[in-house]
Parts: sequence; C-alpha cells; structure tokens
Amino acid sequence: MVAGWLLSAPALAHSWYPTWCCNDHDCRELIEARGETVTETEDGWRLWDGRLVGRDYAKMSPDAKFHICEEPKTRAIICFFAPQGAS
Repeated sequence: MVAGWLLSAPALAHSWYPTWCCNDHDCRELIEARGETVTETEDGWRLWDGRLVGRDYAKMSPDAKFHICEEPKTRAIICFFAPQGAS
C-alpha cells in the first residue's frame, strides 16, 4: 500500500497541469538547489540558461512555485508557470 502511494504521489502533486498545455512527462517544478534559478525582469522571467519567458506567455502557478513544461528534444517551452508576485 505504501509503495502504491509513493508511486502515485508525483502525479497527484502535479495533477493541475492543463492537458491542453502539457502533461506530467513534459512538466516539472524548477528547483533552485539544482541551479534552476528564475529572475524577474521588465519583460518577464529570465531562466538560468538565458531563455526569457515573456509576461504575456506565463501562467499563474497554483502552488507558489515556478514550473516549466518543455518539449523533450528541442527544450522549447510549452508552458511556464510563475507564482503571483514572483521575483
């Protein structure tokens, strides 16, 4: 029973990703400890690797954390979620 709960926990934690935008395989929380930093700029959010996500493209994150959904091969951003008032 515990093993089943542990295996299902990640899916439940991110079940809010919209299916029209992305899915749990393309999406993940950004972890600052892994160097995945996000800096707010006048134009949007600058990612640790230099990519810029425009303010009009970002969606509000329901859990007060940054999340990104990327196309696996090209790393093109499918969706980006930012907490309200994030910097």
